[in-house]
Amino acid sequence: MLKGQVNDKVGLWPMVSLVTGNLVGSGVYLLPAALAVYGTVSLFGWVITSIGAILLSLVFAQLSARLPKTGGPYLYAREAFGDTVGYYICWGYWMLSWISNPTLAIAAVGYISVVYGELNPWTNFFLEFTILASFTMFNLLGLKITGRAELFITTLKVLPLLIVPLIGIFFVNIDNFSHVNTSGLSFGSALNAVAFLTLWGFVGLETGTVPAGQVYNASKTVPQATVIGTTIAAVIYILGTVVVMGVVSPQDLASSDAPYADAAEAIFGGRWGTPVAVAAIITCLGSLNGWLIVVGRIPYGAAHDGLFPEIFKRKTRHGTPYWGVLISSLCTIPFLFMSIQNTLLEQFQFIVDIAVTLILLVYTVSVLAYFKFLWKEKSYSLIHILLGLGALTFSLWALWAASLKMVGLSLILLILGVPMHIWMKKRKVLSLCESVLRKDAKLKGASQE
Repeated sequence: MLKGQVNDKVGLWPMVSLVTGNLVGSGVYLLPAALAVYGTVSLFGWVITSIGAILLSLVFAQLSARLPKTGGPYLYAREAFGDTVGYYICWGYWMLSWISNPTLAIAAVGYISVVYGELNPWTNFFLEFTILASFTMFNLLGLKITGRAELFITTLKVLPLLIVPLIGIFFVNIDNFSHVNTSGLSFGSALNAVAFLTLWGFVGLETGTVPAGQVYNASKTVPQATVIGTTIAAVIYILGTVVVMGVVSPQDLASSDAPYADAAEAIFGGRWGTPVAVAAIITCLGSLNGWLIVVGRIPYGAAHDGLFPEIFKRKTRHGTPYWGVLISSLCTIPFLFMSIQNTLLEQFQFIVDIAVTLILLVYTVSVLAYFKFLWKEKSYSLIHILLGLGALTFSLWALWAASLKMVGLSLILLILGVPMHIWMKKRKVLSLCESVLRKDAKLKGASQE
């Protein structure tokens, strides 16, 4: 290491905590209630989505082993399909990240109100802004510090999510699972709806690949962290849903604002609203920290390749691309205003649905990139082909479940990146012309001498 250079690389467990922490967010506390109206079919949805998520994590593990550099999905798309596809994957992935981040700050403040009582909308906004600003500044300290913090926070939030279900499994009432489909929809339609809901819990399985350039032995560490983190999240989601549905009656669960608190009360007795709210706050803050680690590094690789403005290349002495972090957080702030009015909150949920659809487009292109690499290498096996086909089938099925309307609206978000793409291409051409003119001037000067 050069003198004065800071060694800011991280190892396996901070990366596992990053993946797990980004997956296990506020949704873990709310999804059991949202799924209650569908009946036991929701468990089938969790199993299918978990299998699909693990297949995708294995594909990303293969991709990161081949290209252990900072960039994640953008890097794979660009290497496989060129600058244009790479740019739009980077734009879409970056945009959905900072669009989704406000939900974590809003959810954290929502759980704070459970502890301290109902707060007025402007107090909520102030707390959300303070949380976002604090974690933004904290992320400027570098991946080593934020990675260790993420490991600590993830440990704090994962332990209760495992302990309560492991004890609660002995209190499960089998009669609660007697109704397979209570939604009024056909089994196939109900399964599609459940799959889209549960998929929200796995958005972020690829995040370990994004800061790969700052990871020790990235070609091994990142794949291991991606698969381990996704598997831990799948276990937490499935076990938690089974136990919550098993100890809380379907009628009570469907109307519950805090399903984990209701489950804890059924298992241990007493009032568990406050402890569960505190655990939920920790969960939301940990996920926000993890996503801020990622969101600042998404445009970093693209800036190095001349597809994003050079400002995104600038780093602190700890290796953090600080403008990426700051600009992403600034883009997040307008969405925090949506928490002030309920009607806007509903609109915000609509945007989140679009973001989920957009990540599915990113996943689909990443799997296609995986197939392109296999074709170029000509050293693949049947297991590699089956893995890719499984991940691609799941991604396309989930996109179909999202509906054409959501896919269309997600494509509109991609189109919003057209002006910057045109601008960057013009700058690239101008830079190339200037370079040619300078070379011609040097040659003329040399010939005159």
